[in-house]
Amino acid sequence: MTEQHDFFSRPSVKRTLWILLYASCAVTVLAGFLFPTKAPFGFASFFGFYAILGFAACAGLILLAKCMGKFLKKPGDYYDK
Repeated sequence: MTEQHDFFSRPSVKRTLWILLYASCAVTVLAGFLFPTKAPFGFASFFGFYAILGFAACAGLILLAKCMGKFLKKPGDYYDK
């Protein structure tokens, strides 16, 4: 009996998705060089501000979710009672 893999488990698909991710990141960085924008705030004018802000926000949400999980988690036998 052969093990059947879903579409996203295939190594060729994974490699293609990683290449697309890196390419989209590179295009975004190049667009920042080619099309400079005026920052609405003074501190937002340095290169990579929005990337750093997005990473910090994502990391903060992950930490918040982990902390909330400690308070909201139910025991394993909660529904068996």
